[in-house]
Amino acid sequence: MPVNDHARVRRYATTPDLIADTLRDEILRGDVPPGQALRQEELAERFGVSRLPVRDALLRLEARGLVHVYPNRGAFVISLSADEVREIYEMRILLEGDLIEHAVPRMTADDWRRIDAAKLDAERSADGPEWVEGDWKFHRALYEPAARPRQLAMIEQLRGTVARYSVARTTLPSRTPDWLADHDAIVEAARARSAVAAKRRLVDHLRRAMGLVLAQLEEGRDE
Repeated sequence: MPVNDHARVRRYATTPDLIADTLRDEILRGDVPPGQALRQEELAERFGVSRLPVRDALLRLEARGLVHVYPNRGAFVISLSADEVREIYEMRILLEGDLIEHAVPRMTADDWRRIDAAKLDAERSADGPEWVEGDWKFHRALYEPAARPRQLAMIEQLRGTVARYSVARTTLPSRTPDWLADHDAIVEAARARSAVAAKRRLVDHLRRAMGLVLAQLEEGRDE
């Protein structure tokens, strides 16, 4: 355990959110592999807290799609098969494509300020460990004008479920220009008020992402 874990918890006050954020970062970095058990008693000792905030933190991670909590068995990092990854991405394609189609006609000048700022942040973080969060902020800014919070929450959970597999550190750096070019194309279509074109470019973007994740899973099986 890194020495600064206790310091972080004690300096900012012990909260389930802080514990959940720490574990989330470790899962996304690959420090905690898919299928790994997250034992409450071990985490409580690690963070110097009781088991109650740890339990709440694990439930937060489950809501984000990163952990599954089984009654009487405990919590485990989500482990997905290729078929499950494909199903999740196909669900995302349906939900996100529908959402951007509703969002584009409603985008205002204020929305575009938020979209442009989120796009710039995503570009700045594209080569670093925060790229997943930056990418989601950009997509969320695109979708929010649709004013469909339940649909947006469903998308966020689905993205969280495959986020661990999206962090293809051996692949992403070489694909960053393509990734950002996809963002440019989506924004160009949305700014032109072409909801159909924005949806088509978004769907192409998500299908390429699915292909990368499936290829990463295949490589993992071959190792």
